[in-house]
Amino acid sequence: MVGGPDGTSLRVTSPSRVTWTLRLPHNGRFETTVATVSDARVRFRVGVSDDRIYEALSEVVLAKGDGPREVGVDLGAYAGWKWSLFYHPDRITWRLTLSADAMGGVPGIAVWGAPRIMTTRQGEEEYRQRAAK
Repeated sequence: MVGGPDGTSLRVTSPSRVTWTLRLPHNGRFETTVATVSDARVRFRVGVSDDRIYEALSEVVLAKGDGPREVGVDLGAYAGWKWSLFYHPDRITWRLTLSADAMGGVPGIAVWGAPRIMTTRQGEEEYRQRAAK
């Protein structure tokens, strides 16, 4: 089965969507393992949005026989300082969205194993300082 060292996983029906609303750390990376435990094929999508845009970051289609697949997405563009008068990623509360789509209209069971956002020690410290303000 798919999961973290403690067995952590999200088991959802497809179609479904799970969304977290949060600010993202510098040097952030979303990581998970995806799998389907039903006979239906499932499309797994990871995306980021705010009030203006939605950006698709990853897409994987799996059948039960394919086994689990590692998914990693760079979130670096959604935090930090950018050369812009208007775009300030550190000030934006982003929506990180995990979607499980039923392929061919047949519902399935999707598993997101140990979904997590990783960063460097420096990114973690900066994130804590920013959250304290």
